[in-house]
Amino acid sequence: MQCRKEEFGGRLYLAYQYSYGVLCRQNSRERAQRHKITSEAKQKINALNRKFEMMKLLGANFTPGRDLFVYLGWAYEPTAEQDIQALKSFHRRMRRAFDKAKKIYRYLLVTETHSRDGEPARLHHHLVMSGLTGRDLALVQQAWPYGNVDVRSLRELTDNFEDTCRYLLKERKPKGKRAYSTSNNLKRPPEPLKRRVSERADIHLPPGVKLVDKQQRDTDCGRYQIVVGKIVDMAAFDQYWIRAQQDRRRIMEAEHWAKYARQKRRGANGPYLARNGV
Repeated sequence: MQCRKEEFGGRLYLAYQYSYGVLCRQNSRERAQRHKITSEAKQKINALNRKFEMMKLLGANFTPGRDLFVYLGWAYEPTAEQDIQALKSFHRRMRRAFDKAKKIYRYLLVTETHSRDGEPARLHHHLVMSGLTGRDLALVQQAWPYGNVDVRSLRELTDNFEDTCRYLLKERKPKGKRAYSTSNNLKRPPEPLKRRVSERADIHLPPGVKLVDKQQRDTDCGRYQIVVGKIVDMAAFDQYWIRAQQDRRRIMEAEHWAKYARQKRRGANGPYLARNGV
């Protein structure tokens, strides 16, 4: 059997499918080499997942041409506490302006320390945020009096904001530090749809989705596939997603009662019966 996971956010559609192979017995040297390869592969997968998570958030919450890509710089090198307080003040001022306009202020923020345009390394921030047409530059400048400000219209030059996310995630953060932060009111993508499929099953694009990228790798540990798509017909895709959720619920219910029947045959005190209260 293979495991399949499907998810989407905004117009981004993702499908993963993987199986496990059987490994022969390995000596300590072979195990160490495999662990090294696995760790490197895991780092690549984690970086890919960070990019996809950001792509889903941007697609679900921001619109090209309406919302903004903002740079906030410092005129001097601030302390960590000064930067924290400045960001709090910035968000407070922006929320106040949006409240007056009866609109919702949303943002995704990335903090960086690399050099910019040949200048020495200095703390700065990038934001993807909601826009107020015609007043954006003046509002941001008033809300950030600490240094340089650059306000541009948000663009989608590649499918699902991939170019923007790649740019925002270019700086590797120290271990334990988040790659980005967001406002609490961002719309979150729905829960992924997980199910088991046969070993021969392949991933097929759902209705309303066009293919952006497809990768497949066969290793000693099994086969791994990933499909990236863009939803071009949301109505057709919504119908597919609803049917898939219903099918998944029916399968889970059938598996539940099959397990219940097996435990019932073993006796009324079976662990599954006790745990589920039946």
